[in-house]
Amino acid sequence: MENNEDIQLWSRLKAGDRQAFDIIYRRYADTLYKYGSRFSKDGNTVEDAIHDLFVYIWKQKANLSDTDSIKAYLLFALRNRLLKDLKNKNRIELKDEDPYLSEKEMSAEASMIRNEEEVALNFALKKSLNVLSNREREVMYLKYFDGMSYEDICQIMNINYQSVRNLVSRSLKKLHGELKKS
Repeated sequence: MENNEDIQLWSRLKAGDRQAFDIIYRRYADTLYKYGSRFSKDGNTVEDAIHDLFVYIWKQKANLSDTDSIKAYLLFALRNRLLKDLKNKNRIELKDEDPYLSEKEMSAEASMIRNEEEVALNFALKKSLNVLSNREREVMYLKYFDGMSYEDICQIMNINYQSVRNLVSRSLKKLHGELKKS
């Protein structure tokens, strides 16, 4: 079970286990980068924030609070770090285009055999996502593309459970309506 593994890994990190730290970094760095890219077009800013987050975690390892979801903890911490940093620079910029819906990396053969219906559906979905607010897009990414639970989304976005459910419900209704039009 991932939660038991997370709890043990986090405990090892807090005890100063460098191998546990490395495992956590390798396991979550790419996910953090993808998530952080929602807040800044500048990849260097995102990379710096992730680096700073892991430096902070290592330096403060003995003082870290317990968690049963390392992923939720890291996403929440990165989100706060990026928002604070970008707000200080007066350039919060959630991108209109969703990087998580861009074309998947495919072999040349696979991309050549992709049919027109798939292209049309992807276009319609991307177009439909533009009707969502930044907050609605974020909650949809966390819920459906990253597979997070409502509880984890509450922690990451720092909003209550019912607000998350309402955002998801409202977003799904908007997407459904837009896709019907297409």
